[in-house]
Amino acid sequence: MRRKFLDIMIGQLKPAYVYNLNMYLKYLEQRNNYLKQIKLDNKSDEMLEIWDEKLAEYAEKVYNYRIRFINLIKEKINKIHRSITDEKEDIQIDYISDYANKKEFVKNLHNSRKNDVFRGYTTKGIHKDDFLIKINQRPVSTYGSQGQHRTAILTLKICELQVIYNEIGEYPILLLDDFMSELDEKRRKSLLDNIKNIQVIITCTEKIEFDYINCSKYNVKNGEIIKII
Repeated sequence: MRRKFLDIMIGQLKPAYVYNLNMYLKYLEQRNNYLKQIKLDNKSDEMLEIWDEKLAEYAEKVYNYRIRFINLIKEKINKIHRSITDEKEDIQIDYISDYANKKEFVKNLHNSRKNDVFRGYTTKGIHKDDFLIKINQRPVSTYGSQGQHRTAILTLKICELQVIYNEIGEYPILLLDDFMSELDEKRRKSLLDNIKNIQVIITCTEKIEFDYINCSKYNVKNGEIIKII
């Protein structure tokens, strides 16, 4: 899901990224199919050199896109998160990848070949890339509360908005579905202050007062939409 977040964000802005990622995944699938043939049909592993080179070619392009956008997020993420959490929490994002350069990538594929044949799939590569979110130096996935998890996700989404704005000069519409349930009142207000100049559609199951921002409210009951004055 974290890779998917990156892929969608970059893909919205850089069509070439989608092409390079799809090409990588295409050759990854072909390599995996051939790994199974080596295991089941005793095919020669020499043919893997072809897939390794192709994977390395597109891995380099995909990795460069990803690391650029991770760095753009890094420039913004802590300032946004501190404003939402009343300056009480520091957040950082660490990109995790075994990619160093094209030569090392091919070398890693070669070194893991025996294991790949045994498992029947490619165990090394940018399709395994990930990123880690830490709050106050501790991984939020392990130590974070439900509220911290929710706030970290919202911080990432606001970063995404700002990156898109810097790239194309306009904000997309932000959709938030029942995002208030895990946030206390102070975090709710701080979050809304960060998105008050953006077009936002919020859905929730409880009535929440937004008196401090300009908004339209609607109640949906039995399929009927009623504007609240």
